[in-house]
Amino acid sequence: MRLLLPLFLMLLSTTTMADTFGEVVTLLNTNCASGYGCHSGDTPAFGLDFTVDRDAIYEQLVGVAPGTAEAVNKGYELVKAGDPGRSFLYRKVNHGLHEDSNLGDDQGLSMPIAGPMQDHEIELIRQWILYGAKNDEETYISSDLLEDYYVNGNGLERIEAPAPPAPGEGFQLHLGPIFLEPNGEVEYVYRYELQNEESFEVNRINTIMNESSHHFLFFKFNEGEENSQDNGLLEVGLISSATGEASAITSNTKMISGWAYSKDIALPQGTAFTWNKDEVLKYNYHIKNYHQSAILPAELYINVYTQEAGTALHEMHSEFHLCEEPLIFTLPPGETTLEWHFDQRYLDEAGANDIIHLWSMGAHTHQYGTDFDVYYDDNGFFEQIYEGFYNPDYSFNQGFYDYSEPPFRFFDEFFDFKASDGLQVYAAYNNTSGGNITTGLTTEDEMFGMFIQYLTGDISDLADLEEEEDTISGIGDIPQKDWSIFPNPSTGNITLDLTQFNESVEVRIFNVLGETVYQQNFAANQSTPQIDLGEAASGFYLVQIKGEGTKSVQKLLIED
Repeated sequence: MRLLLPLFLMLLSTTTMADTFGEVVTLLNTNCASGYGCHSGDTPAFGLDFTVDRDAIYEQLVGVAPGTAEAVNKGYELVKAGDPGRSFLYRKVNHGLHEDSNLGDDQGLSMPIAGPMQDHEIELIRQWILYGAKNDEETYISSDLLEDYYVNGNGLERIEAPAPPAPGEGFQLHLGPIFLEPNGEVEYVYRYELQNEESFEVNRINTIMNESSHHFLFFKFNEGEENSQDNGLLEVGLISSATGEASAITSNTKMISGWAYSKDIALPQGTAFTWNKDEVLKYNYHIKNYHQSAILPAELYINVYTQEAGTALHEMHSEFHLCEEPLIFTLPPGETTLEWHFDQRYLDEAGANDIIHLWSMGAHTHQYGTDFDVYYDDNGFFEQIYEGFYNPDYSFNQGFYDYSEPPFRFFDEFFDFKASDGLQVYAAYNNTSGGNITTGLTTEDEMFGMFIQYLTGDISDLADLEEEEDTISGIGDIPQKDWSIFPNPSTGNITLDLTQFNESVEVRIFNVLGETVYQQNFAANQSTPQIDLGEAASGFYLVQIKGEGTKSVQKLLIED
């Protein structure tokens, strides 16, 4: 235990608060002013005195340029609200806790000089910055929660950081970790200044996030609206929020793309998203910790692949739409079907007479959703173009709708329809709660939404482009076979349909900690093995099938 000077004891007894910034002030005083006294006295290092009152400390740190030219040239501030990676103070105290925030060789020594703070203390400073570096009496993150995670080890493992794009091919964005208590759920919006010096195009986005992530939506602010949202994690309020400052879907942003689970999305050749100079991005991240006792360090990585501006022939449009007739609805107990006619009234980039070249489509409901179907309405003749019973990659009909991993359909050839004709959208629900369920933002509520990506105008020039070989890395490099788990969700007794495998396979089942809870080899003729996981705790599991030339993974949900 460190020895504390009388000055600190007096400060602790009179000014220490349970609020997040108050705890940060105490850490800075304890570790950087007491002991070696670098930041106290008549000539504190770099003019930073951490023995003064909290308001004065705040004024010294937030939005202030660092004292080294190298840090200033990188766009750092001593504390940049909402952005730990560009906060020089955090980089100085990080000591390798988060590799993406380590000090550069030309940025001086780490602090405190006496040695690093404890991991949960370093994390508290980082979380204060991530939540907006506010000087108020709010508790944005529980220090007890962080101590339980780092000291007591009561937490799930962080996801492994993927390799970023190669130099010159793009860059990586990272959000998190965001710590959720067991059974916790939250939805945030987050503003990020890209600080890019020139415009470019984006032709591929690979997003990796926790299995328990509910969704991630990606936007950029419209020109002139870049400052319409505060920095830092902001908890999303009601859909009908009057201000829109912490709303997921707003009129001052343009959608880039959306994910319900980790997925690598490469746009068709000749198409791209356009990002301007000094682009400001908006994240919408909805996460839930399904674990009953462990803390979840939720995070996501976004690999953005780029090309020079002007390379693409057409700009890809992405939109997420909620049913607006009515937007707020109530589901009584039992089964209910809602329908929605989607036409040019909802499209941001198309008029009534435009031809829509639909490239992709995905569904969005919450836990009571049981099906989602979309039909093209051609003067009363209906052609189904989306079936919610398909698996996430839309490669086969799995026989049920999984709201947590709804199918995402990419059309091999664009599906063309007239905007004024529109689409007929159906969602089915089974409210098993015993009471009324209304529209809302948690997974205990319900929602009826659709994500689409499309082009407009004459796209005949795309037909002249040669098809490029698919270079997306990952599981797609290995031949896949159709197989299924049933029932799913399950109480623990499952059957695997392995009839498509003509070889012996290994079945391994992993929990959310990455631990193997089941492992067994099956011969080629054991086509429908039954597995008893009755002792397994409720939550998500990964079921992996591995053969000599095959590897495939699906998600299993075990419920009480």
